[in-house]
Amino acid sequence: MENITHYLIPPLLGAFIGYITNYLAIKMLFRPFNEKNIFGFKVPFTPGLIPKRREEIATAIADTIEQHLLTKEKLHKLFEESGYKERLKSRIEIILDQIIEEMFKDMQETLREGISLGKINVKATVIAVAFEKFIEKAGDKIKEKLKRQMLERASHNIEKNIEEELPLVLAQLNIKKMVIETFMEMDIQTLEKIVIGFSEKQLKHITYTGAILGFLIGLIQTIYIFIF
Repeated sequence: MENITHYLIPPLLGAFIGYITNYLAIKMLFRPFNEKNIFGFKVPFTPGLIPKRREEIATAIADTIEQHLLTKEKLHKLFEESGYKERLKSRIEIILDQIIEEMFKDMQETLREGISLGKINVKATVIAVAFEKFIEKAGDKIKEKLKRQMLERASHNIEKNIEEELPLVLAQLNIKKMVIETFMEMDIQTLEKIVIGFSEKQLKHITYTGAILGFLIGLIQTIYIFIF
């Protein structure tokens, strides 16, 4: 029994050491969050790797995002695929409806005011009345045709200006600065939860792998002792 225990101790001890070593290594990525001092001397490995090199990591992440994920070309493509042209056209159409409606309303009020106050002569009055009746009958068709023509011109001009300005706007977007500021402003505990959260399963595998490797190393030592 003692011999069996003697041979089991190295593999089990190796598994324990491998597990604890990998567990602590993962924890030390973030912890401790702040620098620790004892009698005025800095404790080694404090703060954790990520808090200590937070700015460097933020810059590296920002460079990767700017160069590979949120490139100006991809942002332009996303903007094009967002359907902004259709929404822009709808908004312009609503505005034109209001402008044309107000314009026709003002014209009619002006004519009626001129007639009622006698500001225009009889001949002009007859023409004004006829014009007002014409507007009442054919107003919808005139408004629709006018709106269509104005919409085509307005949409074309606005889209042209956007196409010309969009590259300049995207070029002025400082994606790197935005990512770095976001990363640096994020609470380190929150960051730890995010990283540990989406990689929890993989980190557990790393910890268990450490235990398995430690066990195998201990087993090899036991076999070596047994043979030699």
